[in-house]
Amino acid sequence: MVHRNRARSSSLFLMELILAILFFSVASAVCVQFFVKSHLMSRESGVLTNAVNECSGIAEIICTTDSLSEGVRLLRLQYAEGEYPEWVDASDAQDTVEDDPVQQTRISFYYDEFFEICERTNAAYALTVDLTQEEQMINVVLEVNASRAKEGTDEPVYRLETRHHIARRTGYRER
Repeated sequence: MVHRNRARSSSLFLMELILAILFFSVASAVCVQFFVKSHLMSRESGVLTNAVNECSGIAEIICTTDSLSEGVRLLRLQYAEGEYPEWVDASDAQDTVEDDPVQQTRISFYYDEFFEICERTNAAYALTVDLTQEEQMINVVLEVNASRAKEGTDEPVYRLETRHHIARRTGYRER
């Protein structure tokens, strides 16, 4: 009879052990999901931070100029890698004229997955800068997109629109 009691207690222990293993496997599956989600959120926030930094830097360069063509030339000096219009030449020291002949242009920069500037073929992200000039205002639209975006997702990673008033200072032509 003692033998039967021992069988009952060992089967009860085995059942308890199975339930404990089941509980811990469910808990570990939930924890793994939390870790994966936090890793993805961290990567997304890193991309957003880099996109904001690049866009604000370019916008600051544009907002220091007296014309659209001068702004594009300054961008070319700071960011040599990029797709610029044909008329841009970094060594051109043309004086700023009151009626800028360039009224709109588009510049593109390409970045890899670590947000280092790269060639278009290796790009994970594309930053486009659309510049238009209307009288005394330069309108700037900066947009960062994932160049290898999933199908159906055409929403940009980051978009910044800004306007810069071109101040006509006394003696601006003599500069």
